[in-house]
Order: sequence, then structure tokens, then C-alpha cells
Amino acid sequence: MLYYRNIASSEMNLHLSVLAVLLLLVHVHSQSLEAIFSNPCTKAQTCGECVQISPICNWCGAEVLDRNVPRCDIYENLRKKCEDKDISNPKSQQQVLKDDAFTSGGAGVPPKQVKPQDLTFQLRPNEFVSFNLSFSQQADYPVDLYVLLDLSYGIARQKEAQERLIALGADLPVSLQSITNNFRLGFGTFVDKLLMPYTAWTDQMLEYRCPSKNCSKPHDYKNRMNLEVNTTAFATIMRKALEDVSQSMDDAEGGLDGLVQSLACDQLGWRDVSRRIIVYCSNSLFHLAGNGKLGGATRQSDLKCALNDKNEYEHEKIFDYPSVSQIAHKLREKKANVIFAVMSNVSEHYHRLVSFLDGAVVGELAENSQNIVQLINEKYKELRSRIKFQTENADYVDVIFKSKCAGNVFKETSSCENLEIKQQVDFNVTLMVHSDICKGHTGTVEKNVTVKAVGLNEQLLIRLNVTCGCECEQPIREEPNSQKCTDGHGTFECGICNCHPGRYGRKCECNETEISSQKSLQRCRANENETTTCSGKGECICGECKCFTLAADSAQKYSGPYCECNDYSCPSGPSGLCGGSLRGTCICGKCQCNKGWTGDDCECTSSTETCKTEKGVICNDSGTCKCGKCVCDPSSNMIGPTCEDCPTCPSQCSEYIDCAQCKAHGTGKHNREECDKICRNVMTVDTLETDVKGVRSCNGIDVDGCTFYFTYEYTKDNNVLIKAQKTKDCPAEANIAAIVGGTVAAVVLIPLLIICLIIFIRNRRDAKEFADFQREQEKARWDTGANPIYKDPKSTFKNPTYKGAN
Repeated sequence: MLYYRNIASSEMNLHLSVLAVLLLLVHVHSQSLEAIFSNPCTKAQTCGECVQISPICNWCGAEVLDRNVPRCDIYENLRKKCEDKDISNPKSQQQVLKDDAFTSGGAGVPPKQVKPQDLTFQLRPNEFVSFNLSFSQQADYPVDLYVLLDLSYGIARQKEAQERLIALGADLPVSLQSITNNFRLGFGTFVDKLLMPYTAWTDQMLEYRCPSKNCSKPHDYKNRMNLEVNTTAFATIMRKALEDVSQSMDDAEGGLDGLVQSLACDQLGWRDVSRRIIVYCSNSLFHLAGNGKLGGATRQSDLKCALNDKNEYEHEKIFDYPSVSQIAHKLREKKANVIFAVMSNVSEHYHRLVSFLDGAVVGELAENSQNIVQLINEKYKELRSRIKFQTENADYVDVIFKSKCAGNVFKETSSCENLEIKQQVDFNVTLMVHSDICKGHTGTVEKNVTVKAVGLNEQLLIRLNVTCGCECEQPIREEPNSQKCTDGHGTFECGICNCHPGRYGRKCECNETEISSQKSLQRCRANENETTTCSGKGECICGECKCFTLAADSAQKYSGPYCECNDYSCPSGPSGLCGGSLRGTCICGKCQCNKGWTGDDCECTSSTETCKTEKGVICNDSGTCKCGKCVCDPSSNMIGPTCEDCPTCPSQCSEYIDCAQCKAHGTGKHNREECDKICRNVMTVDTLETDVKGVRSCNGIDVDGCTFYFTYEYTKDNNVLIKAQKTKDCPAEANIAAIVGGTVAAVVLIPLLIICLIIFIRNRRDAKEFADFQREQEKARWDTGANPIYKDPKSTFKNPTYKGAN
């Protein structure tokens, strides 16, 4: 029952966490709406309140300021009445203090899988700041693996299971070498508390409960081997431990006591930076907080290491079993992971348990535990391939994580899964500090927030310096009993007087006992016959009329000693009443122009700089400068902003081509910001009208080789109006097939034809020469029948005396 109570409590906490996230989103959304549709700044009465309300608020600390201007306002409103040197607007600053590269460690260098490691921020309450956080799983990352084995008779009663667990001692080190070359192994066992009714507390009961007659005395937890690199010793110690099988009285075991001791005892050899994994092997349920009271262990578990000289848990009879929340806290504290390797008959209970534990997974053992090495490998890879970040000490701070993980969808999440070795994932982290952190504090409030990687002893430290006040409010800048506050009736700071009790007003000039006196009211009336004070258009304070404003624009107000004048009925030009606050002021219905401006509505500038040509000649000596614009002399036939153009003059296309190009096509030497600022007299059209009197046509070549077109003309006010056509004329696209075919013909076919022609000519020439040779040979033959001077070289003579042989 207590187990399910803990689970119900954890589910409630989960629901509250979800609700908190929803409230955060509503808060962020509502805050952005407030900044857009309202001005929250004007409610602040001091500089400290101003900087805490919103990051958009600024404070004017000028000693003299119009009483109708709020000292706390957005910058765009405040800068019109307050100089920058008097405006307090603390800026946020970010500094990276430590950003070591990713490494698996070695040679005295600790491993790093999270970067950066140390940041500092100077920021205001309710201000959002963002930064990037990266994670990359490194090869050969240090692993400390501790096997916590259930030695109750149930899990080791089968011979095959015993042999499989004995083989684990030899197989596990070999298997870990395929994961990392930097690992250590440790080993511990558990049964249950040596108390009634959990275990057999007498020898007779133990003999009765143990059919094999060779069971050892039960123990709640025993450390049998510290974390070491000696894998031979691990196998030997595990084999020996399986000879000490014991027995318990009920189905549940005290494994969670062993889990806490394994986490809490630093003497087991846990390294400062490593992936800490406990493999919890059992075929039974587990006792939770509250179960121990039945046996007399009534005190709440203190989660502290308590091993005696035999390396056994010595407070098993004093402290109760730990609760689910205590186990979760210990896992977070020690940055450890747990693999629950359990039989299928109890796996459902462990699945429900790990749903409340970060960095814990469940794997089912086969009946004879033959898959235990494979299970450890699979679950280690499952733990290794995911990353989850959690924040600590984040009260008053909202932290939002966003990441694409290994995909393309950017979503709000603090965890990623299915990561490979060396794969880097980036998180965009946004944080905001609530103004509640400033309650009871002035100046700067320091706070450290830790972003921790679940199951890893790696973290990011965020040092927050929250600005809860202004520099001008510091004691060294104050003026106590200042004469600026009417004879010292207040403390002067940040441009205002903090009045002493009984005094009020901007300068503490008002005495509360005199504010409603007849004398004060009379001073606010124009004559004795008046029945209303300040002409009904203002408020009488300390005998002085403070006139009402008609709108948020401070120029539209009443004025005069008795508010008898209105300052909103003056001529209004394109820039506003009396040309706007920078050009003139409306006083009692008439515009009082500032220096450099003239006219009834203060819209005309007295400067002639805009009328000068490049040579410094006013209106090219062909006109006069009025209100900053040239009025060209009609008799001169000159036109243009400086009277430098005429119908027969050369075109001014080169002067306007850059603006036409950037406005219509977004190219050229002007970027978008410069184009919007400089080229305000350019409009884009679908087609240009070129057959209009006074319109000049121009064209140019764009960066893509296309021709673009524009025109320019002069308005009645002698201003230039440029029209740029949105479309361009581009050269016809080349025939790719023809180009490829021609290239092939030029590179392959033509040389082949030339070679064939050369061979043909050579063969023809050889044939002709051979025929000539044959003819000459025929002519060289000696023909006797045809030679008239030929004589036979033989001569024949007959001997007359020769009569033959006989």
C-alpha cells in the first residue's frame, strides 16, 4: 500500500509540474501581449521598481523633468524629454567562463561531454536570455559498473541460473571491452533485514526454510568487491558469493537498502567523472518505506553509508527501507543510472518504479538468466544513447529547453534519444528570472543555477547576477536631507525626492496640513470672482496649477498660470502639431518654432543645405531656396531638386540607377536597410509609362545579366519621383541540346573526319605512286624483237674437215 501511495504522490507531482509549465507559457504569452498593447512602466514610482517591472522600462534620473512626463517609460517615449546620460537602463550581459572541448579524458584530463561548462549573466527580472548547450557522447567514456545481486534462495535455486551467474563474472568484463576500454567493476549482494518477519532469524528456521540445508545467514546488504579494473578478481568473488545463498520469509527483498548503500558509500571507488551504473539483479519484489516498521526499524532512512568492518550494512535494524522519492533523490545526487535486470513475473512492478526515477531502465531476465550479459549491453546502450538535462536551485527561474535532437523538427524538450557516439546535439536554452527574487533586496542579487546531465557527473553552472535596483539608488549616490527637496525634507536619489513623513510633492514642497487651505485654493484662481480653480483645466497643488494633458502626447495640454491656454489648437503639418516636438511647441494657440525652423506650423526649415548642388551653389543659381527646397526660375528652363536638370540636358539616370535597382530588385550597392532609408522617392510599378511629357526613361544591367527599366520625373514641388518596373528583360535561355551537340561534334566528330580524310588522301597518293612504279618497270624490260641493233653474242663456225666421231 505504501508503494502505491508513493506512486500516487509522484503522479501528483508530475501533474503539478505539467501545470507549472502551462502557467509559464501563459505567463510568457501574457507578458508579450502586455508589452505590445500596454505600457506597464508608468506605474513605477522609483528606479528600482522600474527596472523590475519589465526589460523595456527605462528610468529618467534628470533633476529637472516635466511633471507630465513619467520618469519610468519605454525608451522611445523617454528619450524625447530626457538625455541619454540621465537614462538608467541596465543592460544584460553574457560571458562564457569555461567552454572546454569535448573529450573522453585521459592523462589527467577529465572527460567532457557537455559544453559550455560555466556561464555568467547580468540581467534584469522578467528578461529572457538565451544560449546554446551542446552534448556529444564520447568513445571510451569512463564506466563504473556495480553488480548488485539478489542472493535469496529464489533467484539462485536453479543450477542453470547459478552457472549463468558464475559465467557472468567472466563474460561481463569481455563484453564491457566492446563498449569502452575505461571501465571498473564492483560487486555486492543483498537478501533482506535480519528481522522478523522478513528473514529466518534463527538457525532452526533457516534450516527449515532452506531445503538444500546449506543456506547462509541472511544479510541486508554486503559489499563484496570495490570498483576495480581486476576482472579476474570479479569472476572469482562472484563465484564464491553464489555459495552463500540465503533465504527470506516473504516474497519482497531489501534490495533498495542495498541500492542506497551502493550509491552512498564513496569507499566503493566511484570516480568523480564517469558513467555510474548499478545492475540490480533480482526475481522478487522490493520493500518500500513503511514496511520496516513492522520489524521495529522505525526511523526514516537517512540515506547515509553505514558499512561495518565486514562491509555489511550495520543499521538495517534501525532505519526503515527508503521511499521512491528518496531513491530518486539519491540517483540525482550521485548522477547514477540503474539497470533493473529482473524476472518477468515482477517486471511490471519495476516498470512502475522506474517511471519515477530518472536514469533507470528495466530489462527482463530469462528463466535461467542466460541473457544477462546481452541485457546489460542492451540497457547500457539505451542509457548511453540518450541525454536529459535537469535544473537545480532554479527557484524564481524559468528554464525552457528546445532542440531538434537528431531530426529536423525544432521542439520544446530537455532530452534526446537514439544518439550515436561522437554525434553532437544542440539545445537552445532560454531562462527568465522572476521579479519575486528581488523582494527584500536592493542592488544585485546573485544566484547560481545548475543544469545537470541525468546519470552523468557533468553539468553547466549558470551564475546569475540579477539587477534589482539602479546605480543611482546606491547609498553612496544618495543625498540625505537634500536641499533639492525643499529645505532638506527628503532624500534626493535618481532625480526624485523621497520625502520625509508629512511632506509630499515632486520636491517635497507640499505640507499635508496646508494642501486644502483657502489660501492655497485662492492662488489657483485667476480672480476673486472665479469659482473654479485652474480654469477647470488643471489641479491645484500647493497653490500652483498643474494643468491636465489631453492625450499621451505631452504637446497636447493646457498651459498658463491658471491653465487658461490650450496647447493643441495650433496649425498642424505633416509632421504633427507645430511640426512635432523637435520643430516647435504649441503655446496658447501659436507655434513657437525651435531654432532652424520657421512658418506658422514650423514645417519650414531655415537651412539651405538641401538646396545646394555638389559644387555648393544654392539652386544652381537658377532658383531660390524656400523651406529647404528649390523653387526654380521658370525663365531659366531648369528643373530638378537643385535646378540642375532641363529638357535638353543629359540624362540623370546614373544618379538614380542604384535606388531603382535596390528598390525593385533588391540588388545593387545598397542593402535593404540603406535602400529603405535613402530611396524613399522610389515606387515600383508593373509597367512604365514612357510616352508622357517630362518623364525620362532609363535602363541598366542587373547582376543576373538582365535589363531592368525605370523612369524619373519631377513633381509640382520639384521633387524627384522614380518609378521602377518590377519585371526585367533577360536574354533567351541557351539551347542546351545544341550546345552539347555542337561540343560533341567539335570535340569528337570533326577530328575523326579529319583523320579519315588524311588516311584517304594518303591512300590515294600511295596508289598513284605504285601505279607509276609499275609503268616504269614495264618500260625497263628488254624486248629483242623490238631492238633493231640487237646481235646475238654467239658465233658458230663449221669445221670442213670434221667428219664426225666415227
